[in-house]
Amino acid sequence: MDWGRMPADTMVVESKNILLRDVVQAAADGVDTREELVEVLGLEGEEAGAENLQPILDVFVPLIARLRSGGCGGG
Repeated sequence: MDWGRMPADTMVVESKNILLRDVVQAAADGVDTREELVEVLGLEGEEAGAENLQPILDVFVPLIARLRSGGCGGG
């Protein structure tokens, strides 16, 4: 799945009602490992959909870091 192109309201962990927006917000707040994310989101880590947490972080943590450093290009 191409997480960078998915809508923010994409369900990631249905049993806990966790959306892609929630995962990205946690990353923006400084969470950069799956273990931290599981803790912050109140998961056990074995829920259906939890296997997607690391791939989502792999997409968004570098993007967030580039935004913070001003390295996204622009005009």
